[in-house]
Amino acid sequence: MKVKANGKFNLTLFVTGMRGRMHVLDSVMHSVDIGDELTVEKSDRVSVVMRGADVDERSNTAYRAAEAVREKYGLALRAEIVKHIPIGGGMGGSSADAAGVLVCAERMLGTDLTALASEIGSDVPFMMRGGCARVRGIGDVLEPLPAVGFSALTIDCGRVDTAACYRAFDESGGPTGGSSDDAAADISAGRMPSVLFNALFSSASALRPRISDCMNIARSAGLTAHMTGSGGCMFITDAPDGSEKLFENAGFRCFRVRSANAGVEIS
Repeated sequence: MKVKANGKFNLTLFVTGMRGRMHVLDSVMHSVDIGDELTVEKSDRVSVVMRGADVDERSNTAYRAAEAVREKYGLALRAEIVKHIPIGGGMGGSSADAAGVLVCAERMLGTDLTALASEIGSDVPFMMRGGCARVRGIGDVLEPLPAVGFSALTIDCGRVDTAACYRAFDESGGPTGGSSDDAAADISAGRMPSVLFNALFSSASALRPRISDCMNIARSAGLTAHMTGSGGCMFITDAPDGSEKLFENAGFRCFRVRSANAGVEIS
């Protein structure tokens, strides 16, 4: 079975508290059309092969998803993954790969695996379904929202380790509260949120100063760049043609994406 597992943007990301050792979030997420390509098939043992990225083929989220399916349902899967989503970019690449594996397993088993997804990673339930949703708790509370159409210039500022970003966030004071109420209301009315926000920006940019550099370049051109996830990708919605030159001249890699209506697309 062949699928495309799409990435995502966090249009908002508030860290509202802790549940045990897990951070409690309130985020509006939207799928975008850059995605990893997966080929998943039944096998006699679990295996994951990565193409286009230097990733350990056993200690990754897709492997954990496949191993969870084997443990719970006795179905062993082999997944070959061609990477396109930037690694460590905050666009949900590893979660997308796990979501792709689980959606294929759902088709093979005829069973909803959303609950299993929650055990694998906080972004995985959303990445399975995609479109647009308000995601709360530790990723286990999803409120579907209507998908909105947009295009965005995406600027890759370099890899940021998610765990390190959250550690830096905690060391700087930890959960700040806040709410995605306004953003969810805007999207429900069919428009992009009037204010985009990411509570992890300062922590991520401390680890990867190029994030702040990107923000400053955008501001100097009268543009507003936003960070997705724990970094290090920034995005500018509806950026004028030619805007990428501003960032490419400073050594950034840029690419264009559009909003997507699904998390995993089956070929």
